[in-house]
Amino acid sequence: MKQILFSFLLVGFLFQCSSSPKRLDNADDYISDSGGLTSQELVKAAEKLAGQIGEYFKENPHEEGVFVAHFPTRNDTSEQIQTELFDNAFVSKLIKNKIYTVRTKNREQSLNEIQFSLSGLTSNRLSIGKLKSPNFFVRCDINENMFTSNGEKIVEQSINIELVEVETTIAVWSEKVSYRKLAVRGNKGVSW
Repeated sequence: MKQILFSFLLVGFLFQCSSSPKRLDNADDYISDSGGLTSQELVKAAEKLAGQIGEYFKENPHEEGVFVAHFPTRNDTSEQIQTELFDNAFVSKLIKNKIYTVRTKNREQSLNEIQFSLSGLTSNRLSIGKLKSPNFFVRCDINENMFTSNGEKIVEQSINIELVEVETTIAVWSEKVSYRKLAVRGNKGVSW
């Protein structure tokens, strides 16, 4: 009887000590060991910047509407940053603010589909003249600066964004969000 009880206790102890994946709460603010931007920081920055662009257009309305072409975010850092995550969150917030993005890369596909529709081979005809052109370009890049302060390596990564009017090529709005982090020492962290 003691052997059976001991066996059950031993098996129970082994299961308790085994490692298992742990769910991390998305509400917690995590910092990467390398000093790189986390997904939460990218989404937070995207929503903040898109919100500020929304405020800009509320203060400076355009009768013809606001149509922006958002170019893919350029990553000028040593880290592998998920720029698509930033871009998707940014565009999503713009749409919530009634600012629509024009997909300039998809124009040729759209024109081919319209041409096919006009050939008479389809049951529904697409109208000519409804394609939109952007009246603003949004360009974004992420860069980094590494420096030491009191002997500690500091990584500063900045998300820079500018809104350029297409007709005049004038940058009408620009903003930056920066994150500073203490890099982890050793083989895991950012090195110079």
